Amino acid sequence: QIKKVRCKTQMLDTFINENNIKRIDMIKCDVEGGEFFVFKGGINSLIKFKPIVFTEMLRKWAAKFDYHPNDIIKLFSEIGYKCYIISKDKLKEISEVNEQTMETNFIFLHPSVHAEKIKKHS
Repeated sequence: QIKKVRCKTQMLDTFINENNIKRIDMIKCDVEGGEFFVFKGGINSLIKFKPIVFTEMLRKWAAKFDYHPNDIIKLFSEIGYKCYIISKDKLKEISEVNEQTMETNFIFLHPSVHAEKIKKHS
């Protein structure tokens, strides 16, 4: 059964500016396929604060919104981030999601800010 619910939405950058948020260490994002749009709407804050970003990316959910998880990887890459999965309790950098990708949770880290974490957990 499907029920339509109206709710107010706001871009992440707008919310951060209107609430005078001065620091962001981490963002967890799981919005059933709308992740790309969350990140596009928060791009200025991502650039400014360079938080750790933990997000779900599934091809089947992204397709419903007419994009591919690789579009998120590209967006983050353009602002200096790298994409990682956790494999055998270690960070493993990946450059794309493809048909062989089994993971659904990804971590985006900015090498200039998170170098110690990357080194420690790789």
